[in-house]
Amino acid sequence: MDEQLARISELKQLIITAGYHPAQLSNIIREVVGNTSFPTTCEKCSELIETLEYYCEFAKKCQKIKL
Repeated sequence: MDEQLARISELKQLIITAGYHPAQLSNIIREVVGNTSFPTTCEKCSELIETLEYYCEFAKKCQKIKL
């Protein structure tokens, strides 16, 4: 689970760097894991990683279109 938490931290930073507001990131996380501030199971970690990766890819596509 430590590796998953490290990946989540990395993805969170990428999403913020891509231009998402911290409140948006909090909402994304809340949608996946509920009212806690971090996932409590490996399954939730995996689900959150998948979701954050989706948002990272979406942000990359949007940035390409802007250019």
